[in-house]
Amino acid sequence: MQKIVRLFYLSVAILPLFFSASCTRYFAPQQPSAQLVAVGDTTSAPVSAVSQRVAAYIKPYHDSLDAGMNTVLVQSAKRLAKGQPESELGNLLCDLFVEMGSQKYGKPIDVALTNSGGVRTEWQAGGISTGNVYEMMPFDNALVVVTLSGAQMKAFAEEFAKKKDPQAGMKIAIERGSNQVLELSVGGQPIDLQRNYTLITSDYVATSSDYAALFKNAVKYEALNYLMRDAILDYLRRKGQQKDVLNPQKDGRTSVR
Repeated sequence: MQKIVRLFYLSVAILPLFFSASCTRYFAPQQPSAQLVAVGDTTSAPVSAVSQRVAAYIKPYHDSLDAGMNTVLVQSAKRLAKGQPESELGNLLCDLFVEMGSQKYGKPIDVALTNSGGVRTEWQAGGISTGNVYEMMPFDNALVVVTLSGAQMKAFAEEFAKKKDPQAGMKIAIERGSNQVLELSVGGQPIDLQRNYTLITSDYVATSSDYAALFKNAVKYEALNYLMRDAILDYLRRKGQQKDVLNPQKDGRTSVR
């Protein structure tokens, strides 16, 4: 699908230049002419031969792209919206990043994080299509695994408490107003300052967000070469093939009190 998208945009960018060069070579320049066309009057708007040739050339790619984007991957039992301190959509995304990321990584992953701003749209009840996923994740952000010491994990939780982004793997209670961490566990266990933890997130969050300073001195940083969008597509496609219906729940993983 990504190859189709890239080929489509490459065709749009290159073809006008090709045909422009062809016209210059074989046709003598003419005096420009003007034609008044009423706004919204598409039937009388002039269509050049070049435009028709370009449209005919890219139509197979356009049709293929449309068909792929409109493919329904899975059904959702309800509308999935963003929200804080947690939401069904945020929980679903981070849970699937743990599941799909662990398969790519080859080892269990403790915590997942995504930034709320990176989730561009919400999903309505009913069929979730490939196009819906591209609308939600339009950028080519890739998943990375950051290994943190126990102390770094604690510092991450304290920074997280200020932002309350979608997450999986932690159970964290935050004091209203002060944003102090009242309770914290990872994988159902109190945080252990003597062990390391793995956290999966996007390369953007790890290197360019407000969390980046925390991850700069991480024990280890590993790229999975796996786009977040592809992880979502793979997960939803699998669920659809299994005839599962999306119905994520809030579970109190992030609470404010």
